[in-house]
Order: sequence, then structure tokens, then C-alpha cells
Amino acid sequence: MTKCYLYLRTSGDDGKKKAGIPVQRESCTLYAERSELEIVAEFADDGISGKIHMHARPQGKLLIAALLADGVKTVICYDTKRIGRTQPAFWSFAGMCRDNGIALLDATGTNLLDSVQGGVNGMLAEMDRDATVARLAAGKRLAKADGKRVDGRFAYGEHPTVEFVGERAIVARIRKMHAEGGTLYGIAKQLNAEGIHTRTGAEFKPQTIHNILERGKVNVAK
Repeated sequence: MTKCYLYLRTSGDDGKKKAGIPVQRESCTLYAERSELEIVAEFADDGISGKIHMHARPQGKLLIAALLADGVKTVICYDTKRIGRTQPAFWSFAGMCRDNGIALLDATGTNLLDSVQGGVNGMLAEMDRDATVARLAAGKRLAKADGKRVDGRFAYGEHPTVEFVGERAIVARIRKMHAEGGTLYGIAKQLNAEGIHTRTGAEFKPQTIHNILERGKVNVAK
């Protein structure tokens, strides 16, 4: 049996019709079995944008290193979009494969290195991504107009679950300190001195404190 590598990728670019890692793996494995290809290693970038070139992806660069280091000369992926959602991202890897005699196949057996097929699929992948981005942008504009949360997560101190009770306590303290005459700079300095950081681990800044206080005013108004 011919040895091959399996490459899988997902990201927010995929939209509602997202083919998750298990779905991609199953489809590619079935094709490999029918074609007498032996998958000897799997490389999966979960949550990596298709705009990023393969050599800049955590697992993608390991795949490239493996291909250039041994005798495996076949890669199976679910579809063109797994390799790249823009023409440059797709062809940077496809070109490397072509230059090194590596076969690049999708789960249906299509040769993605064929100049016509690869070009058409790459173009469709880019158009699909652009359409997805446009839909998301339109949805965010509508949601923002309705006053809804559009960034996909709750602001600091506003998450309703028990895991974030500590954040809510810090926000309450910030408001109390401000009500007692604390300045934005002074409040941020005090929190940082105590080792209290934002959700991302960054230090509090005066602008962060200002944003928290302003959100409090909006919530009170509602």
C-alpha cells in the first residue's frame, strides 16, 4: 500500500456548513481504504484560518517538514478549503507539493495539483470565504443596530455563569472605588499592584476601567 499523510483543518471561516475534524477524518479515511492508501500520520489544525499559509500553521509546518524529510509523497485532505481559503494560501503549499513530486488529493480522489482543477477550486474557496465574511459582517451590523452582543463573548464582568463570579466582584469593586473618588489611573494601578488582571491576563489600563464604568451606566439605563 502507498503511504500517505492526512491533513485536516477547521476554523470560523467554514460557517454553518462546517465539516468538523471527525467528519473530515472519516471521509478521507474511507477514500484511503478504497484507494489502498495507508495513512501513516495525521496533521490537524483545529481553529486555524484558511487565510494563513500552511508553513505558518502549527500542524501545517510539521506536515511540510515531514514531507520534505522522508519518502511519503501523498497528502489527503477533505477539500481544497483545508489547504487554503485564498489563492496565495492554497498555491503556496500546492506549489511546494508540485515541485517535490508530492500528490495532493481530496476525499473524492480529485488531484488538487491539476492546474485547471486546483485553480477553479482555489478560486471557489476564496469566493466562499469572502461570501461568509460578508454574511458575518452584515449580521454584526444588524445585531449592533438592535443593541445585541456581536463579538461572540461577554464583556469583562458580564458573563452570567458561576465561573466568572470573580470578574463580577472585581467590577463591583471598580465601581465602588470610582464612586469614592478613585481616578481611572489610580484604580488601574491599584488592581495591577494586587496582581489582578483582565480575562486575557493583561494589566488593567485607564481605558479598560473607563469601558467597564460606561457599560455599567448602559446596564443601569436598561
